[in-house]
Amino acid sequence: MSTESHLTSPQENKSVSSKHVRKRDKIFNIFRSSSSESKVKQSQSPKATFHHSSTISADQSIDIDHAVSTTEVKSLASNAQPSAQPSKSPVIVFSQDVNPPAVLITLPEFGSRIDTTPQLAVCIGLLPKNGHPINQEEHSSQVLSSGTASKLAWIQSMKQDPVEQERLRWLGARMVDEYAKDASKDSTEIAEMVLIGPMLDNEHFRRLLSCTITAFDQAVLLDVDLLQGLVQLVQSAPSEALLPDDLVKILRVLRVRLQDTHQQSSVHPFHLTLAVSRLLDVMAEHKVKDLDRVEEHEPLSGVLSGLKTSSDPYLMYQACYAFQALQYVPNNESPLQAVLRHSTGIVDGLIKVSVVFKLDLGAVLEGLGKLQEALGDVVQVAGSIYGGSCSLMESGRGVLESMKEGFGSGQKRPWYTAIRAAYALAQAGQLNDLNTLIYEAPCRRDPLFQWGICQLIGEIASDSIWDTSVRLQAIDLLGELYRNDPLWGQDESVRTWMLNIIGQLGALTHQTVGDHALVLIKDFDPDQDTTIRLPYPLRNRLPLPASSPTLARVQNIPPLEYDLHKLKVLRLEQSHLSLYIQPFAKASLRAKDDVTFPLLEKVQEFLNSERQVMLILGDSGSGKSTFNRHLEHRLWTDYKQGGPIPLFINLPAIDRPDQDLIAKQLRANNFNEDQIQEIKQHRQLILICDGYDESQQLVNLHRTNMLNQPGQWNTKMVISCRTQFLGLTYLDRFKPQPTDRYASASQDLFQEAVIAPFSKDQIENYVELYAQDPQTSLLFRNQAAWSAKEYMDKLTTISNVKDLVKNPFLLSLALKALPRLVASNEDLSSIRVTRVGLYDMFVDQWLETNRLRLQTSTLDKEELKAFNSLVDDDFIGCGIDYLQRLSAAIFQEQDGNHVVQYIHRHDKDSWKATFFGSDPEIKLLRDASPLMRTGNQYRFVHRTMLEYFFSRVIYNPAKVDEQDFESSIEITSPTSFSPGTNGLLYQRRLLEEPSIIQFLCDRVSQDPNFGEQLRAVIDQSKTDSSATIAATNAITILVKAGVTFHGADLRGIKIPGADLSYGQFDSAQLQGADLTNVNLSGSWLRQADLSHAQLEGVQFGELPHLREEGEVQACAYSPDGRLLGVALHGDGFGIAIYDISTWQPIHLATASEIVRCLAFSPDSQRIVSGAHKGVVRLWDCTSGKELLVMEGYTGTICSLSYSPCGNRIASAGYDNAVRVWDSETGVCVFVLEGHTGWVMSVRFSPNGHQLVSGGHDGTIRFWDSETGEPGNTLSPLLGGIYSLAYSPDGRWIASGHNNGNARLWDMASGSPGPALQGHTDWVTGIAFSPNGQSIATVSLDRRVMLWDASTGDFIYVFNGHSDNVWDVAFSPNGFTIASGSDDGTVRLWEVNSSRSSIAIQDQIGGAFHVAYFSDGLSVLTMDRHCLVRQRDAKTGAPVSVSFQFSNPESIGCLAFSADGDQIATGCEDGSVRLWDLSSGATGPVLEGHSIKVCDLVYSTCGRRIASYDADGFVRLWDLRDAEQHCVLIEGGGGDIDRISDLKFSPTGHQLAICSKNEIVWLFDPRTKALLTSKKLLNERILAFGYSPNSQQLALRTQTSIALWDLQSDEPHSYLKMPPINPQDVSGHIVTYSPCGQFLATTGADYIVHLWHRRSVEGDTDNWTYAYALCVFSANLISLSWNPAVPTEFITSNGDECVQVWRVSSNDGTVAVKLLWGTNPRSLCTAGMVFEDATGLSPTHQKLLAQRSSVIRQKCASLDAGSEEKE
Repeated sequence: MSTESHLTSPQENKSVSSKHVRKRDKIFNIFRSSSSESKVKQSQSPKATFHHSSTISADQSIDIDHAVSTTEVKSLASNAQPSAQPSKSPVIVFSQDVNPPAVLITLPEFGSRIDTTPQLAVCIGLLPKNGHPINQEEHSSQVLSSGTASKLAWIQSMKQDPVEQERLRWLGARMVDEYAKDASKDSTEIAEMVLIGPMLDNEHFRRLLSCTITAFDQAVLLDVDLLQGLVQLVQSAPSEALLPDDLVKILRVLRVRLQDTHQQSSVHPFHLTLAVSRLLDVMAEHKVKDLDRVEEHEPLSGVLSGLKTSSDPYLMYQACYAFQALQYVPNNESPLQAVLRHSTGIVDGLIKVSVVFKLDLGAVLEGLGKLQEALGDVVQVAGSIYGGSCSLMESGRGVLESMKEGFGSGQKRPWYTAIRAAYALAQAGQLNDLNTLIYEAPCRRDPLFQWGICQLIGEIASDSIWDTSVRLQAIDLLGELYRNDPLWGQDESVRTWMLNIIGQLGALTHQTVGDHALVLIKDFDPDQDTTIRLPYPLRNRLPLPASSPTLARVQNIPPLEYDLHKLKVLRLEQSHLSLYIQPFAKASLRAKDDVTFPLLEKVQEFLNSERQVMLILGDSGSGKSTFNRHLEHRLWTDYKQGGPIPLFINLPAIDRPDQDLIAKQLRANNFNEDQIQEIKQHRQLILICDGYDESQQLVNLHRTNMLNQPGQWNTKMVISCRTQFLGLTYLDRFKPQPTDRYASASQDLFQEAVIAPFSKDQIENYVELYAQDPQTSLLFRNQAAWSAKEYMDKLTTISNVKDLVKNPFLLSLALKALPRLVASNEDLSSIRVTRVGLYDMFVDQWLETNRLRLQTSTLDKEELKAFNSLVDDDFIGCGIDYLQRLSAAIFQEQDGNHVVQYIHRHDKDSWKATFFGSDPEIKLLRDASPLMRTGNQYRFVHRTMLEYFFSRVIYNPAKVDEQDFESSIEITSPTSFSPGTNGLLYQRRLLEEPSIIQFLCDRVSQDPNFGEQLRAVIDQSKTDSSATIAATNAITILVKAGVTFHGADLRGIKIPGADLSYGQFDSAQLQGADLTNVNLSGSWLRQADLSHAQLEGVQFGELPHLREEGEVQACAYSPDGRLLGVALHGDGFGIAIYDISTWQPIHLATASEIVRCLAFSPDSQRIVSGAHKGVVRLWDCTSGKELLVMEGYTGTICSLSYSPCGNRIASAGYDNAVRVWDSETGVCVFVLEGHTGWVMSVRFSPNGHQLVSGGHDGTIRFWDSETGEPGNTLSPLLGGIYSLAYSPDGRWIASGHNNGNARLWDMASGSPGPALQGHTDWVTGIAFSPNGQSIATVSLDRRVMLWDASTGDFIYVFNGHSDNVWDVAFSPNGFTIASGSDDGTVRLWEVNSSRSSIAIQDQIGGAFHVAYFSDGLSVLTMDRHCLVRQRDAKTGAPVSVSFQFSNPESIGCLAFSADGDQIATGCEDGSVRLWDLSSGATGPVLEGHSIKVCDLVYSTCGRRIASYDADGFVRLWDLRDAEQHCVLIEGGGGDIDRISDLKFSPTGHQLAICSKNEIVWLFDPRTKALLTSKKLLNERILAFGYSPNSQQLALRTQTSIALWDLQSDEPHSYLKMPPINPQDVSGHIVTYSPCGQFLATTGADYIVHLWHRRSVEGDTDNWTYAYALCVFSANLISLSWNPAVPTEFITSNGDECVQVWRVSSNDGTVAVKLLWGTNPRSLCTAGMVFEDATGLSPTHQKLLAQRSSVIRQKCASLDAGSEEKE
């Protein structure tokens, strides 16, 4: 409907008075003229139409049907222009400024009950914030004040009483709670919250604001009071509490409500428009800059423009005001867009208007003048576009132009800023300045300015907060303007407006004000109807509440917070710890000890999560109770009123804690029943339950107390328990009951952590505190006590002492034993202290100390006789025997529960009396033993003491005479392992007691006889089923002690349930063995025979792999865990999708291009793939149908990511850009540019708000996923980035780099987190586990590695791939890792089954570099920490002093001299450093290289060293004159010219050097002369080896080994080898055996290839391929033959696995046997036989078949007997 037709509606004519219609029509004409002028402008200037197109849209909805001509426009403009009249001098009505309006509130007596909400608002306003009290006068929107004297006195009292401060804050917070609960909010309650809101802290203010917004938004009918309250809250909000998003949200709510109601009566639209106006005023003051033009700005403009069709002039003014206010809220378009859209860029003059709110009247007037001039020019220019029809009045404009400006082009107008200035002056009490502004404002003739000023004056006159004299002056000012100002009210609507205001004032209940207004009306016009009133209330705030109903309800609640505060003060004092070391923890009992996190941080995460119970486990003495008290102290320190209440509960002190646990504890803390009920109904508790095991409970306390059930206690429970107290099903005692009885398992509600061993820093901190303890000096008697440094020096010097420290108790044992240990040993470095040896020393010292104490004590006759008898029989021995028998009894009678309750009257005839009875000898031994007594309960000082003595029952290293003791407890001696024995080894499964097994492992290393006796027990099980438990215990102990079973005869053994993980069983005979439920994860089973073995329930730690036809480029699990997608690089293949329940392919999506990456949609219904041709395809997972094709790339697509909501897909690739696609339409939404190299990875954040990308340029870039705007950029300086991953909680980013490193990044700060260092090549894939605790990485080094996400510590390596690994993914349940490789497989790794609860004791240790001494009796090894050791060549045991390099990070390569006396290291700085092996001292430094030394080698005699650097320079050094050296080869070429290998001949007469450009040089090292230089081959020479007689070189190329007789001109024989990838040009080794019969080579394929020289008459070089040793999980670093035993060689690889092998030949068949090895890192089943084994699952059959077949295919072309490849 057009505007004109709407005006002539007969129905409307009937509804309004004729007078009202005239006013309405005048306003309508204003709008119509504006619209017509716009039409004229558009018709005359197409360019102008373009400029204004986006802002005219709101006006186009009200275009009229009949356009007004240009002449009509000119006539209207000229008629609206008043005649020029001189300005009137200001009439001063407000003669002086006054204080800002406020109501004086009498403060209550300090600490007394507060009766009214205004009192509470003033009191809270005076509380300190940020260390300073609030200055109430700074809040101009507040209307409350208090006397200065009373205020100062109140503040002084408040400073002295923090409890009262807490109470007041609590009252304010509770009022918010009550207000939020009240569904029907009346005007009084709303007024209460408007007063109290601005005084609250930010948290509670924002909650109040949020619930007010929600209440208004959800109200069906418009609640004007609630609307007014919302506006006042916004106006009075502290600046730091109000965010721009809050204002935008409120504006959106108001705009939607206004849009829905503007076609109704004008009452509601008026109130809503008024609210919008005031909200926009606040937004302008807060400089809100992100108001979306499309979503918010233009819709609101349209709604306001639409209000001009209203018949209500008051509503029209508010709409015009709001429209102007909207122009001062910047939207999100660019300045250029604004210039084009508005046809103006003039902004000068706006700057000084910003000083309006500084209340400087002179600056205000100056700024308004310049603004008037600047904006006037704009209108004049616009007028010229109209064809010169409209001219600008010099001063003052009619309503026509005003309305045109309000709804026309969207220009900012000075009348709005002038009105804002007027309001600011009024709020500040500057009424005299306000008076001046009204008369001197440059825009004072503008009718809209006059409307706004009249409304302001009316509000002052109607507001009861102002003084009566001020209100009367306001009425007088209105009268003066109406009667005596010729420029004021020239527009009829303004004068009518003034009459209506005065008329409403005449109706006020305040008689003086009302009468004054009525007199003025009669003075204007005696015939004027004094009942004329505005249709709306004339007020700018809600009236002060006459009562305080909300406060009254809050005051009726008992003062719970006051009593909580008293409890807080008490508990803070009681829980303070003078000695506290922050504990670390691991995730579960099965987690490795070195995978730890700060326990406190994990508990805080738990408290912020939805979980309900957190179990903290730990051994005795690990610090559980100490941590619990520290946690309580921390929580009380951070406690805020109304927040969760920490409640420490000592469970053993509570009677029947399974019932009414919380109420009992609260009553003990003096809370009354009402308070207890209040806490139960309205509060959350953090229960810290200490000592579950000591409370003798076997029930689930969370469930029996019905915690977190409907109507019950709302709690978080942190509960601690000793690890040893738990059984296999311990989780049922702690897991909470879900609220929904039909819900799935409650695992998500439960969390656990196990306190971990001390770190180095923790040890040092403890030692520092221990050394300062006055009690420590008593151990030294007459000697000076050690300092902390001396203690640490001793701990460092004595081998492996620090490794034994696992908790404060064990550390204290070591520190107490150290003085005695040092006193009895001069050479500390030769001491090897085991854990059990530490306990031995501690127990001896404890008993000896108590013997001396008893010797000087006063004893009665019987006690003295008993004491002398014990001394005669060896007091210490008797004490140990007593404790062994006690431990045996505790395990037999109490199943290991170490708390013994003894009441003599009840237990005198039980087994307990044997140990706690009244016999004098028993009493003396009990008092002298490491036992504790609490009432009638006895226990060992720590649980580990019980386990230690029990282990001595199984193996007693020192036997005592037992004839003096009568006992039913049998003590098993070391030689009592015989059939039918009743010993504890035969009766109890020790796998449930890992600590006992560890003690027994130490005994094995101490006494070889014990190991032999355990072997005998294993053999016994072959024929005696009663020895099954003992054999299971025995083999587990031996495996965990590091004992190997290579070639052992284990046929028929019965060891069900044994833990053989990481055990070594090379060529073991296990035929017919009972291996039911045995853990074989990570075991070395090469060539083991398991024929006819029982294998039900056996664990191998991994699953079969998936074999594909092509190379696997990517793999991904569907989010629901049902599917696995695989991207393939092969002929005709694209994507394979597997059903993981059967591991059968359900679809194979064929594509015409190589698929490089893929990703599942969040609903698992679709999968997207990216190809090397730049095409993105979307597929249906159910049908395999192609749904969409997205094109636009010019190169390969490397990465894809689905947004969490599923509506966007991000892709990245070789065109250096990231693209974001609409997943429904395939349209490209954004192209994100910024990278300067290939973008290799892109990921959406878990919340979908962000994108992260990384690429070859080495940067990590963040993007806003909604707008595409760039965010932060990280430049890690770690090389190119290949892979990225978000942690599930979005707090961390993990990046994988092309230098083999990975790194975590903190998303909040952008700072680097833990580094993951271990890969040797590009990290091509990286993934977080679903729980965020672990990270999996893959690399071109073919390994899959698992890391701890919190620390970056390495956890485990999965080996098995034989080629580059490109991608890795966790299954959604976190149990499985999938990895895809160029070897055509997807391997599936079981994450948890690879762990063992019992750590293996590696007696040898790992190493990277190994070499034999010249005598063949010893080997030298160096590990990843550059620790060098000398070891026995037959066993690997250390035989000499070890030392560690001081700066290992600088070492690039090293070499051992043949005699083992010296080590040479090549360094990053180009130096060659010599080290003395025996002392570790640094020798001469050889300087000459200017860049990294790549390799070096000693001559056989040890006199010379040859080295080469990264530039290809080769230098020869004579160690007799280290300063002299010779440059043999000058480098400087490219990679093709770099040196690949150099070696001295065995005779030392030659030095051979080869390069990658096929050249071989031979030098005489004595004369430095070049003997020959030849280019022999057409392939790169990767490595070479000398024959034992120095007459032949074996040269390794990419396809063969060339044998070159040095007397000939070229190689005479070639040994064919599998082709090598051109990129795998490093890490190759070629070496002859000393006997010359074998040639060994190795390289990037992880295989040792053996060639055998056969003796054939007349042919000395008849070599045949003999064996492929395919058992290595990483690249070979060292391979050396034993000089003394020519058929033995030693290997080391990148996993620090060291192994010694023996080669034998029988009738031409070569066999390789493992002699010893250490540190196996993965399962090895090469050559394992398992025919006719029973119970082996089909899954494991497939796994073993796969791991036994790969290498046969790979080495078949060599025509040699080969070994199975892993």
